[in-house]
Amino acid sequence: MTRSNGRVPVRRRAPRLRTFAARAARWRALLGLLAAAGRGTLAAFALLVLAAGLLPTAVILATGAFVQALPAVAGHGPGGAAARPALLAFAAVVLALVGRAVFATGAAHLSRVLDDALALEVHRRVAGVTLGTPGLEPLDDPDRSDQLHAVHEADRRGVLRRTAASLSTVATTRVRGAGAFVVLLGFAWWAPLPLAAAWYLTNRLFFKAAENGISFDNSDGPVLLRRAEYVRSLATGAPAAKEVRVFGLGEWIVGRYGDAWLDALRLMWRSRRAGRGLATATAVALVVSHGVVLGALALAASRGRLSAAALVVFVQAVVATVDLGLIADPQYFLAQSLALAERVERLTGGLPTPVFDDEAPASAPRPAGAPARVALRLDGVRFTYRGREAPTLDGLTLDVPAGQSLAIVGENGAGKSTLVKLLCGFYAPQDGRITLDGAASPAEALGRVAGIFQDFVRYPLSLRENVAFGHLPLAGDPAALQGALDDAGGGDLSRRLPHGWDTVLSREYEGGAELSGGQWQRVALARALAAVRGGAGLLVLDEPTASLDVRAETELFERFLEVTRGVTSILVSHRLSSVRRADRIVVIEGGRVVEDGTHDGLMAAGGRYAAMFRLQAERFAAAPAGAGEEGAHA
Repeated sequence: MTRSNGRVPVRRRAPRLRTFAARAARWRALLGLLAAAGRGTLAAFALLVLAAGLLPTAVILATGAFVQALPAVAGHGPGGAAARPALLAFAAVVLALVGRAVFATGAAHLSRVLDDALALEVHRRVAGVTLGTPGLEPLDDPDRSDQLHAVHEADRRGVLRRTAASLSTVATTRVRGAGAFVVLLGFAWWAPLPLAAAWYLTNRLFFKAAENGISFDNSDGPVLLRRAEYVRSLATGAPAAKEVRVFGLGEWIVGRYGDAWLDALRLMWRSRRAGRGLATATAVALVVSHGVVLGALALAASRGRLSAAALVVFVQAVVATVDLGLIADPQYFLAQSLALAERVERLTGGLPTPVFDDEAPASAPRPAGAPARVALRLDGVRFTYRGREAPTLDGLTLDVPAGQSLAIVGENGAGKSTLVKLLCGFYAPQDGRITLDGAASPAEALGRVAGIFQDFVRYPLSLRENVAFGHLPLAGDPAALQGALDDAGGGDLSRRLPHGWDTVLSREYEGGAELSGGQWQRVALARALAAVRGGAGLLVLDEPTASLDVRAETELFERFLEVTRGVTSILVSHRLSSVRRADRIVVIEGGRVVEDGTHDGLMAAGGRYAAMFRLQAERFAAAPAGAGEEGAHA
């Protein structure tokens, strides 16, 4: 039974990745990513690493041959034929050392090339998840959110940029260790075994520590760290600064931050305690194994069973077996790279691989005055959010003729915003169909649906980009951009900014400027109108003017309806006075359409719409004098 202390509960045992199959899966994932980044480069890299790893063993053997040939040089002088073996051995040592340096330099260069290519490949795959998925459902998956966060953190720590370099160091070192192991077999079959066993224990100690860290990432660790980082952002970030001060939340934030970090640290400490016994055993094994092998070599040499040259070779081999042991940072980063590769594989598993073609021809903008016309039909649409039992939309049926302006109203929670998400293709209905012009679904109608949302993005980029994002080919058409901004009621904005269309809309950048709320609304509307100029025939506005007062919102909606006449448009607003000029109004309740008609017809019917409209009108009529203009618009 878990004791409740107000903190996030953690699992008693983090998952362990001990099996060979699990490690093999990680290696397959990493090598697959490296191969995708560049097969030819990976092959050349592998050859250089192998050569750089084998040459140190050649140096050991050539050194032994040189020592063995030195007595002949001492007895006959360096100029005679007897000195030739020593000279050849010395030349072999030099060539092996130079070759090792050359191959190591080549491997280091290719590792940088591979690391850059690997980073691009991982970013491409992550972009495929965040940008290339059909809708938002994959991003709503908590497991994928955790994986995305973990990949982001690994990238932030520089893991991607050190993967091939770490692999090069580890592989080269291991090949050198294997060469030393083979050389020691020439002394005695048992000699390399205790050394290899001792160094294996050091590796197990390291892997245990690394797996503890990986297990921390794979269990509650990321959740705990995300919570701690979020609480810290409340204390250090500007968005929450006002409320933190007004409500006096500083002490609460500091306490919660400490609790979250301690929860994460307790999970880490618990995983580390398991390795103390192994660390002691490793230290003892290293001392004993080296003592036994070096003692055996000394004994054999004292009894005349080993020549000086052989002793030099075998002692070098004993020292070189260190390359079978711990490699510190490169091994640590390689372990993180293997875990990252597994995460990327899990993140992209089951999702289609998108193709991002920067050179794909962009669709040409439609001529002015010839808007696209899209007919919309919803037939028995049902949709339920993940984790909920009751459907948000329950058998909704609706026909919207091409070119009609439709307003959707209803109480909070009626399903208005959910319907908008389905119309934009962010989600697919579990039952029923949504079709444009009787054929394509919204997800298949890329470029034909555009929208502005209540939380529209204020890009800290140039005014040109903020408007042209509606249809990127218009970025090079100043007249079309100005026309969209004029239609949105912000025509003088480009002339008032310090650098015109190239002004960055943020004071955080030199020469940038910040816009007022109303100006941002017009830029967002201009973006949507740019999409119309680019061929969008269904335009959706989901309460993008919620931060404006009634007068400003009504004026903006009236202007919108005027400039989009002939385009199929969907307007969502909780202020009924703002949508009364729409061609048609539907009321949603319980996930279905319960009323449908014009403003005058629905008022005459005296149903839900009329009751909501009169309630809002009475509220504005009863408001203080400063709100009288809003009441007049109601």
